[in-house]
Amino acid sequence: QALGATSFIAFAFRRAQLPGMGQALCPMYFQGTLHHEFEDLGEKMRESQWVPLESNPEVLNEFARKAGLSRSWEFVDVVGVDAELLAMVPQGCVALTLLFQSSPSLQRFKEEQQREVEATGQRVSSDLVYIKQYIGNACGTIACIHCLANNTKALGLADEAPIMRYLAAIRGRSPEEAGAMLADATDLHQASEISASGGQTAAPEAAASVDAHFVAFVEKDGDVYELDGCKAFPINHGPSRGDLLSAAVAAVRTKFMDRDPDNIHFNMMALVPAS
Repeated sequence: QALGATSFIAFAFRRAQLPGMGQALCPMYFQGTLHHEFEDLGEKMRESQWVPLESNPEVLNEFARKAGLSRSWEFVDVVGVDAELLAMVPQGCVALTLLFQSSPSLQRFKEEQQREVEATGQRVSSDLVYIKQYIGNACGTIACIHCLANNTKALGLADEAPIMRYLAAIRGRSPEEAGAMLADATDLHQASEISASGGQTAAPEAAASVDAHFVAFVEKDGDVYELDGCKAFPINHGPSRGDLLSAAVAAVRTKFMDRDPDNIHFNMMALVPAS
């Protein structure tokens, strides 16, 4: 499957402000139990919904800037998976976001993937920052946080930045606890809400429900990881071989697009040095 056509359709789909992909919404995801000190927060999160971020570089850049990203870095559109289209992306990609429309095919694959990893195991870097999603419609915000949190040194994030204060607070915590604590990260919440209001399409209500979801891809210790706060754990997609963008896009192609060939609703953005 050549993503060139698929991605351009998704790009036009978003720019045309058609329903479904311009806004990235996903349901609240709260399962299992938390440490006793988070029980009250867990109850609050069952009622917590954030206004979703639009799949738009300007929106993600605004949130990232408010979270602490300097203007030396930016999110840009990735308009295809073909080599000539990837060559249009500035060099030095450190993270990739994917927005996709959920479908029965992708849900079945998600369940199969979880069973396979649970049966065979996988390597997960101890340096990986992974946050579970318990806040409704926060998938875009969490995808952006995953991109920043796993590249703090490369991005030169200042210790006093909101994202760094949050990372300091969750250091040593489990992904579940980190996801719980995001509900009380008021500076990141405010940054997300303000950024959500600046998209090309009108921001929906926080409690709105549309079947689209954001995930992130980052590199740690030479491997490419898919970070989806609504999955049971991070997914190791294998070595990057020094080219995160190509390796992550290959994972998008084989683990998402090829699994649902009739779905044209995919959109990607890369975090790269600003031109």
